[in-house]
Amino acid sequence: MKIDCDNLIRALKTLAMSEGLSQKELGASLGFSLNRTKNLFSGRSKLSGEEVLRILTSREHPLPKLKRYLPLCQLQQDLWAIESENRGASEESELAVADAQAIQGSLMTVNVNKPLAEMARDVMHDKKWRVLPTGWICSVTIVGDQCTYDPIAPDFVTAVSAMKKMGWIWKRGSGVFANWNKINGGMSGEETAGYCENALRSFILDPENDVSMSDSFRRAVQKYWVGASDTEEIDRLRNVVENVRRMAEHWVDWELSDEPNEYGVSPKQIYANKFDYFEQEVLGMRQLHFDLLNDGTEIPSDLETRYRETFSEDGKPYKYSYRIDPILKVNDGPGPLVDASPENWKRYHAIRDGS
Repeated sequence: MKIDCDNLIRALKTLAMSEGLSQKELGASLGFSLNRTKNLFSGRSKLSGEEVLRILTSREHPLPKLKRYLPLCQLQQDLWAIESENRGASEESELAVADAQAIQGSLMTVNVNKPLAEMARDVMHDKKWRVLPTGWICSVTIVGDQCTYDPIAPDFVTAVSAMKKMGWIWKRGSGVFANWNKINGGMSGEETAGYCENALRSFILDPENDVSMSDSFRRAVQKYWVGASDTEEIDRLRNVVENVRRMAEHWVDWELSDEPNEYGVSPKQIYANKFDYFEQEVLGMRQLHFDLLNDGTEIPSDLETRYRETFSEDGKPYKYSYRIDPILKVNDGPGPLVDASPENWKRYHAIRDGS
């Protein structure tokens, strides 16, 4: 499919800004991987026919909403071309726009000589899950007249197999059993549905469990992995920012810790002095911040403010910047190479030798 869908991409960008979404979040909600999202929004790649169809039939970002962000005549031109060229779209894409069907509970009321799949059906019915015509098992969130489906398993058989391996359901003799306490995570009420959904999805997505799934399903659930990874990296940045500030503000009294890390090694065993450790933390803080921005990760406003204050990027010098600035002036980082002056080096060695 050859079509210029720049207008459609511009509409998505405007929609993201209006709803306070990062481009990565918007891409994930449309089933795009992180790299694919970056390539599309940067203009390095063009939308495929399947991707165009997915955008135009999105339940979360319906077409009427997109229309508000473009002159109608421009959007109509794109839609006309898309309509004429998408008649040969894949069956999977066409099915994805159809309504999901609620999963019915088993008609077998007695758990004797009952297939294990029927017990799994009871679990899915209890959690009010649905099945798409593509075969995907999904949960559903209904707000007003809009439904949002969150994929859990690529098909019914995979869901049954995963439940069995997780010890949720099993067969013994002629009877079948379900451990509802394990299924519900020991919770009660509405919390059980969320736990059950996340636990089963996590098991299926875990590479160690080697579950087979289509590329389209893998893309659709990409956001569940990306989100978890982002949270960890945000926490890392927050911790290192506070660590740098703590060391800078209490330099005289601060000492290298002899407490082992997760690898059984303490900073005191690794670094010759506390300045070496401080320098690595400062440079690591700068690199981590750059990596998050480069990946399109949205950094919380309070953390971004704290970061900019620490590196004196908020328009006023940080109280203890005299310990941090010399390190940044002589060490290469993201962006252009540094061009340290003799005075920069003099200040750097002064604080280093004074450590």
